[in-house]
Amino acid sequence: MERFLFLWDEIDDWTGAGRHLAAAAASEVAVLCGPLLSAGSAVALWFMVPQSHLNAALLGLTATFWGSYRKLSDPNA
Repeated sequence: MERFLFLWDEIDDWTGAGRHLAAAAASEVAVLCGPLLSAGSAVALWFMVPQSHLNAALLGLTATFWGSYRKLSDPNA
């Protein structure tokens, strides 16, 4: 019985560690999605509306800069 409890404790520790890693990875992906979606929107604007090349470039640069700046300036990260 004691061996079973030891095994159960080890399984619980490993699943907790796996859950933590999965949550951390999902959090990092979620943080990166904002600037990448904005950059994708700028690329779509670049190709769909040819007269708005400057607007598309500014949209992509600004969104990427502010998304990266927000991530880097966060003291809790």
